Amino acid sequence: MKFRHLLAAFAAIAVVGCTSTPTAEQPATDEMVMEETASANTIPGLYTPGPSEAVIYYKRADNEYTDWGLHLWSGDIKEATSWYEAFPLTGVSEKYGAYYVVPLKDANWKEFKFIVHMGNSKDLGGLDHSYSREKFGVDVFTTEGSTDLKADPAN
Repeated sequence: MKFRHLLAAFAAIAVVGCTSTPTAEQPATDEMVMEETASANTIPGLYTPGPSEAVIYYKRADNEYTDWGLHLWSGDIKEATSWYEAFPLTGVSEKYGAYYVVPLKDANWKEFKFIVHMGNSKDLGGLDHSYSREKFGVDVFTTEGSTDLKADPAN
């Protein structure tokens, strides 16, 4: 009888120890955030932005995102960036590439401008891009070498 109680206690400890819920001692990892937010999106694996955030997904063929960042300015950006201090990536989605969660002034944001760059090397055709909430929604997708911005990663 004691053996059954002991076995049940070990099983309960094992189950509790295997959860991925962050605690004060164990902050959330990018994988945990992606898991928790994926269920709120219609596309699994996407970050769910808050009311005053937009997300830019940038996919490179080599999956190398070190030092690739955003130059942000104009419109509803909470704080513009310096060309020499790019806005860093927030995380990397295996399927959609680097993602940048851009903080905006308030929940009623409409637009802002951005460039994807690493130092003086610009991507996406070297263009200044306009992110329009009306056109793209709360997240936009792009790929290395393309000038296109898409509201849906499947298109």
